[in-house]
Amino acid sequence: MPAEMLTKPEQRVPTHATVPIEDADLQAATQRQFKRVRRLKLHVAAWGPGTILLTAAWIVHEWQANGAFARFAHEGNTGDWNPTLWAVAVLVWGFVVGSMALRVYFERPATAAEVDREVERLQHSFEEEGPADTVLRRLARAQLERLSRLKSNVAVWLLAMIVLTPLNVLIEWQDNGGFQRVSRNSQPGSWDPWILVAGGIWAGVIVFVFALPVYLDRRKTKS
Repeated sequence: MPAEMLTKPEQRVPTHATVPIEDADLQAATQRQFKRVRRLKLHVAAWGPGTILLTAAWIVHEWQANGAFARFAHEGNTGDWNPTLWAVAVLVWGFVVGSMALRVYFERPATAAEVDREVERLQHSFEEEGPADTVLRRLARAQLERLSRLKSNVAVWLLAMIVLTPLNVLIEWQDNGGFQRVSRNSQPGSWDPWILVAGGIWAGVIVFVFALPVYLDRRKTKS
């Protein structure tokens, strides 16, 4: 009996020691994804009723301030309802929720098939004595995570341009009236396209912080 007890642990060791590193990486990625999904569900649950309450409050306010709705305007005359503050609150909040949804979609953990394909691609870039399989799979998973973060940031940037451009238009319309020229002098009819500046800076950050490292890594390991 003592001899059997001594031999059984030795038989179990190889089954646990084959892929502990990869399992740890996958477990960490899965936990991050679980937290992202949980935060997304909470924000979606809050954004839906919150949008309804904000809309109801905006309608009551405009009704009391300017009477029954006649037109969208910002002059404050009878029947003029100004949608700017409502749009800012709802769209910015919606952008936050949409960004979280895009990150959940694009930054989900890589599947085993995706890792296998990336490992096969990486194997062609090393000499005959390349790294061990476990190390190669960790490298493949890390490169896939960087690529998913790049896709996520590009998608969030596109969403920001779709959401913030109408806000730029509404804010300039409220402050300076109908569009006549592109200018930053804050005169009537002058619209400041600040969204283009913000979007350009943001795009530059994505290129240099996310896209360039992914490009260099994949070029270095190109078959």
